[in-house]
Amino acid sequence: MKYTKLLTGLILILIFILGCSKQETVEQEVISEGKNFVEVDKVIQKDIEEIITYSGKLKAYKSAYVAPEISIKVKEFVVDEGDQVTKGQLLALMDDTQLAQAKAQYDFAKKNYERILKLSNSGSMDKQTFDQTESAYLTAKAAYEYMKKNTEILAPIDGVVTMKMKKEGESFSPMMTPALMRIVNLDVLKMKFDISDVDINKIKTGQKAYIHVDSEPGKTFIGKVTFVSPEADVLSGTFPCEITIQNNDHALKPNQYAVADIVTEISPGTIVIPKTALLNDSFIYVVNNGIAQKKQVETGLSNELEVEIIKGLQPGNTVIISGGIGLKDGSEVHITNR
Repeated sequence: MKYTKLLTGLILILIFILGCSKQETVEQEVISEGKNFVEVDKVIQKDIEEIITYSGKLKAYKSAYVAPEISIKVKEFVVDEGDQVTKGQLLALMDDTQLAQAKAQYDFAKKNYERILKLSNSGSMDKQTFDQTESAYLTAKAAYEYMKKNTEILAPIDGVVTMKMKKEGESFSPMMTPALMRIVNLDVLKMKFDISDVDINKIKTGQKAYIHVDSEPGKTFIGKVTFVSPEADVLSGTFPCEITIQNNDHALKPNQYAVADIVTEISPGTIVIPKTALLNDSFIYVVNNGIAQKKQVETGLSNELEVEIIKGLQPGNTVIISGGIGLKDGSEVHITNR
């Protein structure tokens, strides 16, 4: 039994060695024939975009600090941090003592005004008395509405409650505390960054930008340049710029750092090859029947991975994208599987 297992193992090892030897023999034959190992790709037509990359911090396009305009005690919060709210929704109730007083004065003034109005319509009320009563009514109404606005705190925008700065029962003072709470709208964000003097004439409003963040690896968000400052910062000499980004799924967060690839130019339906195929910025090798042929080319737009060929290639040509360094025109090549 042991002899059988040993014999089987020796046979398998022998087969492996013979297979490797055969592969090495094939490669040695190719090398001895003067061929070179290369990788190739077909020339295609597609759009190519030239980009400039900048980084910056994301900010909420709309945000609001919510606060009463008067000193008043917090009675009750109706929403919590993290809650989604809509414009006009009740957020908090403040102490209503002053509101009750304003309401009583308003109700009294309103009854007087309605009574005087009837008398005025019948012609039995002098104009001066009517004007005084109307003025008192309008003043009481404005005071009541002002107190109601500062007692029933409503959301000024749609968004998410990100922070509450007071607790129930605590007193709020606009002189001491910046706000009662903060609301941030996450549907649209903006990215702020500074453009160098070299790129200022390349970046314009309306250009598309691809946004990337570390928290969403492999995912691309689409933005648009919406502001380019017409003047440079006095100290830095750079130009403030802003990109607006739709964020409907709320994957992006305010205060995140992001990278933006801004599309400064595009060539649609042009001949494009991998950048590795271009040698010395001016020539490439195409392969015909196993022979490398050197071709001079004229280039156009380029990015990190690809380059546009304006002149010198046709769609369907096979170009060497790896292994072309050191080749000579007319060299025999062996195409390897990619």
